Order: sequence, then C-alpha cells, then structure tokens
Amino acid sequence: MSVCADGMGTAVLALVCLAFGSASAVGITQKEHKTQAAAGKVNDLGCFVCDTMEDGDRCAIINQSDTLWRTRCNGDRRICTVKRFSYTTSTENTTSEIRMWYLERNCTNRCEPGCIVIGERTKLYACTACCEKPYCNWMSRAGGDFGPFHPILAPILPLITAIAYALPS
Repeated sequence: MSVCADGMGTAVLALVCLAFGSASAVGITQKEHKTQAAAGKVNDLGCFVCDTMEDGDRCAIINQSDTLWRTRCNGDRRICTVKRFSYTTSTENTTSEIRMWYLERNCTNRCEPGCIVIGERTKLYACTACCEKPYCNWMSRAGGDFGPFHPILAPILPLITAIAYALPS
C-alpha cells in the first residue's frame, strides 16, 4: 500500500507525495537538473583571447581598455584564464630573471589555478589563473596574484603546499 494512499497523510505528506510523484515526470531524480531558465541562461561573459606564439608581445601586455582581443565566450565556457609558461636558468652563483616563454588568454569551462615548478638548473614554471568577471584576464596573472614568479620563492612553493596539506583542518 502506498504511503500517499493510506489515509494517514497530512497536508505536508500530500505535498511531499505530490512533489515526488511529479519528480519522475520532470526528471529531478537524474544527477543534474536544470530549470528551463537556468538551461537557457545566456553566456554574457567576455574574455581576452590571444597567445604569445601567434600574437607576440602585444598579447603579453594588455591594458584593461584594449579591444583588440575581446571575445565573447560560448556555451558553458564561463571562466577567463591566463596560462603562463616561464623559465629561469641557474649556475652555481646566479639565477637569471624569469623569462616568459608562452602566455595564453582564453575562455574555458574548467580552471584549476596554481603553479607547477619543475627542474634544477633550468626551472620551468607553468602557472594558471582563473577569474569569472568580464575581461578580467587582462593582467598576466588574470586579476590576482596566484603564485610566485620570483626565482627565490618559486622553489619553495611545493614545500608550502605540502605543509598546508599536512596541517589539521
């Protein structure tokens, strides 16, 4: 016998039964449900879209008011990103300035901010920044400081991360 039909239901139980009875009809039991308004939401985000391999130094240094690479994002791409690849070289006594090798600005649907540093004498830095406001990826760090670009600080980033994960929450 159904809980909804046993005569013991109150107004609240009737509403719950009505809600669950109609849930299967509209697909709420699926993993993800979007209302028609949410599914039809227009993506009005715009980001700067360029890279240094094709666009050179003009992409590396952008002013917030530049219009050259302003692009509307499509579909579920609702995050602006900046990906920066840099390197340093070291000898026994000196470390070079950080030199940028490649920089890309774009729209994406998924972004994990942070830096990865690889190497000993030649250190490679792969850094990603994310932001969600219109044309926020104009700075080389996408509107925020997300990791060291300094040759002295960058090597200790993995140590800081390991300590942070080891601390009790």
